[in-house]
Amino acid sequence: MSNRRRLGLRLPVPDDLWIEILVSLPVKSLLRFQCVSKSWKSIISSPTFISTHTQHSERIHNHAHHLLHYSRYKDGGVMQRQYLLFHINDSFSDSGFQKLEYPCQIRGGGFLNVLDCRGLILFAPLVRKNGLESLVLWNPAIRMSMTLTQPYKFDTTDREYHIYGFGFDHTSNDYKVLRMVLIFESRTRRFLSHAKLYKLRTGTWETVRVPEDFQYSIVEHRQALVNGASHWVGYHKRDMAFYFPELVVLLFHTCDEEFRVMKLPDCLSSLDAYAAKLGVSGGLLSLIEYSFQGGASVWLMKEYGVVKSWTKQFTLKDGCFRPMFSFWNNEMILELESKNGWTGLLYDLKTHKLIKNERIKSDQFNRSIIAKNTFVETLVLLNEVHAIRECTNYVRKDLWCDSEKIKEEKRKNCGEDYMDVC
Repeated sequence: MSNRRRLGLRLPVPDDLWIEILVSLPVKSLLRFQCVSKSWKSIISSPTFISTHTQHSERIHNHAHHLLHYSRYKDGGVMQRQYLLFHINDSFSDSGFQKLEYPCQIRGGGFLNVLDCRGLILFAPLVRKNGLESLVLWNPAIRMSMTLTQPYKFDTTDREYHIYGFGFDHTSNDYKVLRMVLIFESRTRRFLSHAKLYKLRTGTWETVRVPEDFQYSIVEHRQALVNGASHWVGYHKRDMAFYFPELVVLLFHTCDEEFRVMKLPDCLSSLDAYAAKLGVSGGLLSLIEYSFQGGASVWLMKEYGVVKSWTKQFTLKDGCFRPMFSFWNNEMILELESKNGWTGLLYDLKTHKLIKNERIKSDQFNRSIIAKNTFVETLVLLNEVHAIRECTNYVRKDLWCDSEKIKEEKRKNCGEDYMDVC
């Protein structure tokens, strides 16, 4: 049966063109179009279509948002963490922000780490059940989430440090979650490293070999995902006794499933461990060098893996400014500290000038931003058996469903192929 007939269409349009049109649509529209017929629902939820749609969205960046993970303190000193999807519009108003509701499984708990990759968000809550973390994958675009099967627990009374990585393997078209456990043996005064890798396609954890000479400590849990690898700032464990240990970039390659180490130039390796923050800017590995006297410098690795290619882009000498994230068109959002909290300004990386003289007019910036990443909407998890729909509806029912008059017209045109999913 041709795609045209499967889609319930009788117009003289080539089959490939219909698929091309659907692939170019945003996720919200595709969710509604599942109501057209069983065939449309089958095609939109198929693994092949989902993969093609995600690749298309990544390539054109028209559907790209920026994920803001922020914290604020409520009355009584209780910290509240929330998430926003941010898309800069012409008016720079609140209409560019979309507040996200947490998945039901993790509401009310704190989080050790929050990672995102290709439209999915990974939560590693601090709240443990039977001594194990409850890991949750969440797709905010379709309001679906799933709890991962539990990895094994180490039978030890020594201190454990947990590091997580989250990436996508293009060779196998699979999402992978890394769980690395560093155990400090009080008896031998040594660190032992163990790693497990979760693969979404199989739903299983596999052991990953950690080289014996990989004796490094990771400074910050948040990863910088670029070139198919998770990156962290770290230092060798032999330098733990030093006030300024030599900093390096530690990475785990998602496709090869291997741990590696990249050197930093002397000017960066000698920084204070907590003054260097890795990130991604325009598809390149970036590093923000914070000054304790105020201000910050932004560095880019122009050629991946080449130490000498690290180049300082600009320096913000005013301590009131703080770099947030950059876009693909050489624009960056700067946080500006004021008496009312934090607000945002748009900055041109080429001219080193503010693009807009006015501030981004949104109350959403008046809080502390602790994570910010480019975010591409995807349909992944739509066809996962173990994924569940969120507690709250994604959109109002009237946005999903057709009127009775339209339904009757579709039944006439599509016959038995029509499915009323509302």
